[in-house]
Amino acid sequence: MPPKPPGVKAKALGAWLRVCREEAGLSLREASEAADWDKSTLSRLETGKRNVSADEIAQLLGVFRVRGQVKKEIMALARTMDEPGWWGRSEGVEGLPKESVTLAEYEGMATRITNWAPLLIPGLLQTSDYTRAWLRGTGTSPVGIESRVAMRAKRQQILRTSVRYVAYLGESALRARVGDAATSARQLAALREAGSLGTVSIRVVPGNAGPHAGQLVTFLTLEFPSAPPVVLVELLRSSIFMDEQRQTEPYFDTVTRLAEVAMSEAESARLITHLQVRLTEHGEARSLG
Repeated sequence: MPPKPPGVKAKALGAWLRVCREEAGLSLREASEAADWDKSTLSRLETGKRNVSADEIAQLLGVFRVRGQVKKEIMALARTMDEPGWWGRSEGVEGLPKESVTLAEYEGMATRITNWAPLLIPGLLQTSDYTRAWLRGTGTSPVGIESRVAMRAKRQQILRTSVRYVAYLGESALRARVGDAATSARQLAALREAGSLGTVSIRVVPGNAGPHAGQLVTFLTLEFPSAPPVVLVELLRSSIFMDEQRQTEPYFDTVTRLAEVAMSEAESARLITHLQVRLTEHGEARSLG
């Protein structure tokens, strides 16, 4: 049986190792020389294009001087490379969830990203004020809020590249008040601006679209030129990444269904503009009162 090609765990492990190398202050060349590896081998590992053994990971962690809990977590992932699926839990809110780094890496490698967000504007489209208002409402600490705002702002730079980004937004996500009227109005204006980018498509799924599988879950699909697609499913305090076809196929089927019931880009833009104007007028009326 031929070896299994690198999948989601290889990408996650590679992203984590790249962060460790950079924190150690080593260039790719310096690290490969210290480990007595070929530079191209380490590069392929960091970009998730090469499978790696636990012994090789242990060697690299020694070069990077990684110790303690971080080493334990990386080695635990390395030892389960052949197991399908994995949970990326965020154990605290003071800093970034561990999966945020991996997700940013995936987004940087993807050629197409599709987001389904039935109740909340997705992170790649959120304004900083909207993010802060929502995180405050969830009880996130000030330190955790600012780190996540900064991370989302950095992730959003991907929308200015050649990646194709398609966002299906539930109508409820547009109408939900996050922060005051002015914050929500600015968020809607930002959606209109993002929708004007040539690589971004924003389509609204109306509340009367009828039953569909997307009503059950929020998710993100990422497609790559030479690796299996990845699906990220968001939960309350954790996320799950999947790259097995039997796991990801239902989500791609759901995307097809969303495309059938969603408004067109033009219709969506008109609805967003209408809701923005109403919120702006409401905010102005309150300030005059």
